[in-house]
Amino acid sequence: MEQGTGTPKVTVAVSTNNLQREVQVIDGVAGLVGTSNTMVGEIVTVNSYDDAVEKGFTIADEPFLNEAIQLFYQELGGTTSLRILCVEDTMTLTQMATSTNANGLKKLLNSAQGKITNVGLIRKPSPAYTMVEDHYLDQDVEAALLASKTLALYQQSINKPVRIFIEGRINDMTAELFEPKTATNGFAGIVLGNNTNNGSSSGAVALALARTVKYPAHVKIGNGQNGPLSISEAYIGDKHIDDFFPNELDDLSNAGYIIMHRRETFAGFYFGRDRMASDDDFRILVHGQVIDKAHKIAISTLTPLLETDVRLISGGFIHPNDAVDLEETTKQAIRTAMSGQISGVDFKISRDQDILTTGTDAMELKILPLGYRTWIKVNLGLTANL
Repeated sequence: MEQGTGTPKVTVAVSTNNLQREVQVIDGVAGLVGTSNTMVGEIVTVNSYDDAVEKGFTIADEPFLNEAIQLFYQELGGTTSLRILCVEDTMTLTQMATSTNANGLKKLLNSAQGKITNVGLIRKPSPAYTMVEDHYLDQDVEAALLASKTLALYQQSINKPVRIFIEGRINDMTAELFEPKTATNGFAGIVLGNNTNNGSSSGAVALALARTVKYPAHVKIGNGQNGPLSISEAYIGDKHIDDFFPNELDDLSNAGYIIMHRRETFAGFYFGRDRMASDDDFRILVHGQVIDKAHKIAISTLTPLLETDVRLISGGFIHPNDAVDLEETTKQAIRTAMSGQISGVDFKISRDQDILTTGTDAMELKILPLGYRTWIKVNLGLTANL
């Protein structure tokens, strides 16, 4: 069947309400880097909105971060840890995401030691800040998207993968549309939308983070069965979602943005496609989250084997029986930990590598993900016979 385009069109929504329960960490742990007034340089872990207020994130002292935190826990519907790095209003999104900046996102991720799986970058610039003209987004957002890839690749290389939501700060909605999908960065996505019409998208970032924590890695943030988002109004820039024509929202989704939209016959707002900034295998968030989880399971299964011995056959190759045993052990570990989250797994150890000489055992792990109903097409007509 031909692939659809634009925002998802048909689904069944089932709302859930579990107020202030402790949300068990399923797969995701959230982090946030954001502009602060009074706590610059601090890393603070909060467990609820009330806890955040007690730790200094008050409406009076930290209005920007307070609003994001409030939306996060409102959407979460319970309590869980949120690790926050507070930065100065002169730190740009690009500087936050730059791998060489020891005071940006890298600092937060290092402090968490691999626990953070999804992180948001949000910013409220100083009044003196001016955006570059003739850009749909603040040009800082575009640069941050490119910069974040280097840091994400580094995190992956040290077995602490992370997915990044970047606030899509609107500059000029009449300018040529920037297309995130051209950035070839499947680790990051630009999120558009807020519950107020101030041009910020910090609210949508907070909502997206909450959804990644509330549900398992394979569940899309726009899954209709999890009900609408917990906000009553939604804007992109200063324009209400209801004031966009459907084709305009389709254009944003097709360009590679994570946006909010309405769904026919259902109240409220939903996330559309979980688009990341690429057109490759990791163009949707769930593919990245699932592969990150498999990555960590593989590491935990195989790390105990470092510097252990293995039987060989002539030529320095691994003994076939030992290869089969390890293949089955690893596949079973992933099947058990990811039951219901993937369609299948394959793990193979190369039989023609000279382990005796190189001391290296090369392996290949493949995950078959689940499929998703992003578009549902129904052929409808009358008939004289049933």
